[in-house]
Amino acid sequence: MKNIAALILIISLSSFTKSGHKPSEEVTNYYGTSDIITFNKADFKLSWSSHPNAVYYKHEYLPKGDIADHFIDMVLLDFVQGDFSAKDALSAQVKTILERKKTDAVCNYQVNQSPDGKQFILDFLMSQSSGNKIELLEWSAYHYKEYTDKAGHKGVLMLGVSHRAYRDGTTALITNLSEFRKENIKALIGIPFPEIQVR
Repeated sequence: MKNIAALILIISLSSFTKSGHKPSEEVTNYYGTSDIITFNKADFKLSWSSHPNAVYYKHEYLPKGDIADHFIDMVLLDFVQGDFSAKDALSAQVKTILERKKTDAVCNYQVNQSPDGKQFILDFLMSQSSGNKIELLEWSAYHYKEYTDKAGHKGVLMLGVSHRAYRDGTTALITNLSEFRKENIKALIGIPFPEIQVR
């Protein structure tokens, strides 16, 4: 429980809960990996990064044409250094989702576990509304695994994807969500985790 409490303080929920980033912000590659991640046959380029505290690193990747404050698709690569398990990271994220559910009627989640019990995929749905009308719908899937880089930095690596629909487009996403989830979770599982080396 102590690890989970610490992770809740460290990890933000997702891109959904923060404001957009300015294009002029300097982007630092903290992992020493390629600036490009390919997902669903599309290339996503490193567009924003952050090292907000001593143990937490965040990368966001966008396809050409998308902007951070009004994106359609995003790939995320986060690393939390420390004596945490993948299950700790999963539990911390679930707790933040449960908190959001108190004020977001659409918010929901599902967890899938690998056969060996060492990796987890959490997918979840969140919304923003104006009155009774949904203005923004975001579906995300986070793939967690324990990771140690070549320098011995141990922690949890998270590779995730987020997809947004706005206003009139939210109905189509809800209608097709079941098939959309299956296809995108399958694609996420198919992406090899990058071999990161934290700086």
